[in-house]
Amino acid sequence: MKHTHSDSDNATDLCVVQVSDCHLGREPGERLLGMDTDHSLDEVLKLVRRNHSHIDLLVMSGDLSADGDASAYQRLLPKLEGLAAQTVWLPGNHDDVPTMQRCVDTAQMPSQITLGDWQFRFLNSAVPDEVGGHLSDSELNAVKSLNSEQPAMIFLHHHLRPLGAAWLDEQRVDNADDLFALLDEQPSVAAVVSGHVHQQSDTRHGNQRLLTTPSTCIQFAPGSHDFALDDLNPGYRWFTLSANGDWQTGIERVSGVTFTVDRTANGYA
Repeated sequence: MKHTHSDSDNATDLCVVQVSDCHLGREPGERLLGMDTDHSLDEVLKLVRRNHSHIDLLVMSGDLSADGDASAYQRLLPKLEGLAAQTVWLPGNHDDVPTMQRCVDTAQMPSQITLGDWQFRFLNSAVPDEVGGHLSDSELNAVKSLNSEQPAMIFLHHHLRPLGAAWLDEQRVDNADDLFALLDEQPSVAAVVSGHVHQQSDTRHGNQRLLTTPSTCIQFAPGSHDFALDDLNPGYRWFTLSANGDWQTGIERVSGVTFTVDRTANGYA
């Protein structure tokens, strides 16, 4: 389905796209558990371009590289060229923040922006040399600074609430309760949006939605106690945000393309 500004009742609606967990290797064509992550990302980006005639904000929500190597970020930049009016990069546990900062313009790694009537906060949940997530005081303070009179959306890499996959849930933000306490005081926050879990989910904290998004490469099986892969294709998440605070979101996945995946794998580094 094609999503454009003209699909909505208001031409001033914002189009936001989230792309996550690309795991690009140091060289083109490197594979993660059998999947060529450059190829799978390219197919997702083709789908994004087909579906959206204009994107106001593209959020790249972490694990963009497999091991934080500069060559992965340098290869990603031209793939995203011309895709959105504004692009924001967030780090994940597989990324190297100093390397990412050297490769990407500082304007693409803000902690906060405002577009139209919507506020956005981009939180760094990555901890050097750790798989799991944590939010420092400075990240939490960014949430405190939200204007309660304007709708808001928060993006970060790690998920906040257990999803029923034991091996993944131990990697969620370890001080998520600190963020939840702030969200209780910030009813203007419509949603907190994460990557990391390589699967889509939609849960709630009060009236606020907690969303996760598929990877552009391999997908993790929901509800699995131990590491397991799903057979769903790569995808991305889109948002349509209206000035009055109304919003919609959905997942689109690549179809008509066969991807090689080693579903017997019991994990990866």
